[in-house]
Amino acid sequence: MKTMPIDQSQAMLILASESRPHFKDRDGQQPAIDRATGAHLHLVDVMFAFNGRAEVITVKVPEPGLGKGLKVGLPVVFTGLVASAWENEINGKDRHGISLRADAVTAKAGA
Repeated sequence: MKTMPIDQSQAMLILASESRPHFKDRDGQQPAIDRATGAHLHLVDVMFAFNGRAEVITVKVPEPGLGKGLKVGLPVVFTGLVASAWENEINGKDRHGISLRADAVTAKAGA
């Protein structure tokens, strides 16, 4: 799968929700595991503001990469933030999208 790094230097990222475990199934029985580290994945919602526009995005982060003291409303920065295109067939329909993953999320220095 091809990945592209995301430059955050010109964007403002604000933590929009507390992290939550990511599951492979809809019933929340099978935790999603990070292929690179073997750790459980968490979902982190942030407000991503750039060039006068803002939207909430969700980023997958392995559990050890969740910074200490993260609180909703704090500016954050991701380490190793990448975008990956995906596609598959679900119920006979082709689906595609972009998945975001980072090695870590921490409170922005000086915030």
